[in-house]
Amino acid sequence: MAPPSSTPVVTRTGYQNFGSFFTENVEDLICIPKDSYIAPEPPFTPPSLGDIATLDFGEPCRQLFNIDFENWTFINHGAFGAVCRAAHQESNQWREHCESQPLRFLDRQLFPHMVRVMREMADFIGADPRDLVFVPNATTGLNVAIQAAGLRPGDTMYMLNIGYGSVKKMAQAALAAAAGRGAGTAPAPAPAPGADITGGEAPGDINVVYGEVTFPLSSPRDIVDLVAATMPPNTRLAVFDSVTSNTALVMPVSELTRLCKSRGVQVLIDGAHALGQLHLDMRRGICGGTYHDSGSSSSNSGTKGDGHQTRPLQQVGSPATASVSSTAATVEAVNIAAATATAADVVADVVADVAADVAASAGPQGSAPGNLVSPELDCVPDYFVSNCHKWLCAPRGSAILWVAPNRQAFVRPLVVSHGSGCGFTSDFIWDGCRDYAPYLATSSALALWRLLGPPRIRAYCRGLLGEAVALLTARWGTTMLAPFLQMCGCMALVELPRAGLAETEPATSTDAKYVQDLLHHVHAVECPVKCIQGRLYVRISVHIYNILSDYERLAEAVDRIAASNSPSQAQAPDPDPAPNE
Repeated sequence: MAPPSSTPVVTRTGYQNFGSFFTENVEDLICIPKDSYIAPEPPFTPPSLGDIATLDFGEPCRQLFNIDFENWTFINHGAFGAVCRAAHQESNQWREHCESQPLRFLDRQLFPHMVRVMREMADFIGADPRDLVFVPNATTGLNVAIQAAGLRPGDTMYMLNIGYGSVKKMAQAALAAAAGRGAGTAPAPAPAPGADITGGEAPGDINVVYGEVTFPLSSPRDIVDLVAATMPPNTRLAVFDSVTSNTALVMPVSELTRLCKSRGVQVLIDGAHALGQLHLDMRRGICGGTYHDSGSSSSNSGTKGDGHQTRPLQQVGSPATASVSSTAATVEAVNIAAATATAADVVADVVADVAADVAASAGPQGSAPGNLVSPELDCVPDYFVSNCHKWLCAPRGSAILWVAPNRQAFVRPLVVSHGSGCGFTSDFIWDGCRDYAPYLATSSALALWRLLGPPRIRAYCRGLLGEAVALLTARWGTTMLAPFLQMCGCMALVELPRAGLAETEPATSTDAKYVQDLLHHVHAVECPVKCIQGRLYVRISVHIYNILSDYERLAEAVDRIAASNSPSQAQAPDPDPAPNE
């Protein structure tokens, strides 16, 4: 093997990073001012994204994905996402590069490139890179945050009944751990004969309280009022979704966070569906609510230490002021007063979103470069998690955890390794020898979004969503679950026709599963079916590769199933078409 073309200069220094890794200290790298930071060069040529900035959405964008569009109608991006081809290719490039010289990569190259991608992500979501870490998935981040909240016996953890199912199990695990039963969710053992059995929570337990959302809703204010009325005074942690999974509702996160802050309650935002689907600006607490969509932060948000923006000191646990900014009040009023959903209304919403994007890119008059507006500290959550593999289209196994600066001292990773106690970044950047390619390849997904333009992507998806909802509701004579389209991002629930789909009235989850199985096996349509309050709904998703005919095929498939009048007699063809995993 030929020696290097030039001999590097080697000096005698001790280890600078944690453990015995041969890199600079990651805490120093993450803190370098934006204007001074020099990103490491990639060890290979990343996948070319060519001229995609001018690519039309819809069918032309299908070349950017590996989905088998020839054989499947894929309108379920919201389930597990779909990795864009460039990110999939880059992840494999990192794997090949690692195996060509494992020690060079793991000991000397991995951490600087991890920091690079973390900084790219921080720019994209309007965050300080020191407040952001990668985790394998939103589930991991949620578990970390719940443990960091410091729930003690007698405390209450509050969430809504429309929250994600696994988060409810996390709450039950926290309850069991506080009661000394370990972190499992198995029922407590039966009491011994003759033991004193009293009602209420067991001594030492925390309380888990669910706010019961019922449909129909009239506006986001219904949810805010429900939380205000049902959140107990001893609540220590409240968990809310940016976008609910089962019901596809964009939640009024800013208002809910502001309410909790006024009562000294920590706030965890489950943003599993947020990254990409919604505009995010963590400095301003914008992590839910399409009425806040004011464009990508990728080119506007300054980095801590860049000389333009100071690090906010969020007063968690102190009562918030009674008044809110006129800007926040205005956007909330727009949301609550939004019109009934029609395709024309969606067009108007999209025009407003794009106008807001342009305004945000320009920044307020008199502001320093990189600033949008002053942070609204009473609506900034304590913890925020989001998946990168869903709407952002990064490889699976990549997610982010954002933690407010004054909460980071209480946060510990689920897996303790060499970086423990060396800083927030160090705590999470290494959890043992494994595949870190999904994190690194997130860079290609971010590049794709920057080239296509987040406002442009969201405008297309929301416009097509409105057309799809109008098509399906007109064809079936039904409505969508949300009161209007501004409570939807890139997903919506549309009620299915009543006749021919459910064996009983009201419908059950068994009916929902059966209809979804028929769509999958018989019609090659990938679309989830939900049972909400005894009624069946399809949850449609829209991404840049979808077109209106996808939803026409869904309508035709549902009509055929309903027309059979006996879905239990439908037969799946043989062989079964294999879904693209």
